[in-house]
Amino acid sequence: MSNEYVGSEESEDSEQVSLDPKIAHHSSYIDETKRILRTYVECKSYEELEKRIVDDNILNKDTEEYRTNILREVTRRHVPSKETYRETPLMRIVAANVRSDVTDWCLYYEFAQDPFIRFVTLDFLYPEFERGTLAVQATDIVTFIESIQDDYADLRDRSESTINEAATKYLTALRNYGLLEGTQRKKFAVTYVPDEAVAYVVYRLFQKGAKSASAVIEHDDWKLFLMNESEVQRRIRDISPQYVSYEKRGSTERLITKHDSIVDLIDAF
Repeated sequence: MSNEYVGSEESEDSEQVSLDPKIAHHSSYIDETKRILRTYVECKSYEELEKRIVDDNILNKDTEEYRTNILREVTRRHVPSKETYRETPLMRIVAANVRSDVTDWCLYYEFAQDPFIRFVTLDFLYPEFERGTLAVQATDIVTFIESIQDDYADLRDRSESTINEAATKYLTALRNYGLLEGTQRKKFAVTYVPDEAVAYVVYRLFQKGAKSASAVIEHDDWKLFLMNESEVQRRIRDISPQYVSYEKRGSTERLITKHDSIVDLIDAF
């Protein structure tokens, strides 16, 4: 059974969000996140997950404190409840036999939902990319954060060292995920988001409340991949019809999902 969405100019309401720069105290934890979520799907108990990570040290980290901190941060990012097990789309991706590039791009998408990561990417990095900037460095991020620092309570009282660390860790995380490359000066990398990951984002946007083809195509989340609206439209139009199909006739856009749910979509990867 297909789900059809006819174009109309709708968009999600924006809301004020916290900009706590938690990335200043953590890294991207890509491999650790995949191991933790895969283990959680396997045991379906947060208590058991905690035992395996902290006590059994399946991550092979040196100290109990470090293992605890990694688990706490991955939990904050990707585990909706410690009391009741609920499998998220990302957990299903990580636990399934899906190509590693698809998994990594889906993981990046969910990682980039962190309010601080999302804000810096949408309001600084994407505009720089669109302007044709070739490379960015930590000082550029610091300057941007300082320019808005007084407007956000979560940033206002942060020390200079915390802001510097957040800027450095932000750029390192995006390099680890493949959007940037380089050491001190991070260049914009040439990337290709797999069709499966594009489909995943489309289904996630509908799941999160997008009501129309235009609301999906024009959604700010695509900027997290440094994709503009015309590129999004092209990728959705050209994507394998096994997942979604898109057509535009005059001012009417139709976006048809070929699976009833994102779970069914992931199972088709």
